[in-house]
Amino acid sequence: MMIETVIAVLLVSFAALYWYTRLFPAGWGKLKLSMGLQSHIPAKVPSKGCDNCSACSGKSGGCH
Repeated sequence: MMIETVIAVLLVSFAALYWYTRLFPAGWGKLKLSMGLQSHIPAKVPSKGCDNCSACSGKSGGCH
C-alpha cells in the first residue's frame, strides 16, 4: 500500500512540474537560475518589422 502512494505522489509531482514549465516559462527560468541549474538568462533576439518579415521596416507602424 505504501508503494502505490509513492508512485501516485511521483506522478502528480511530475505532472505539476510539466504544466508549471508549460504555463509559466519565465517563472521556470527564474527558478532554474536560482537553483543554479542555468548559468544565464537567454537574451531575446530583437525582431525587425512584422514577425521578422524582411520587407517590413517596422518604423512606420504598418506592414507592407
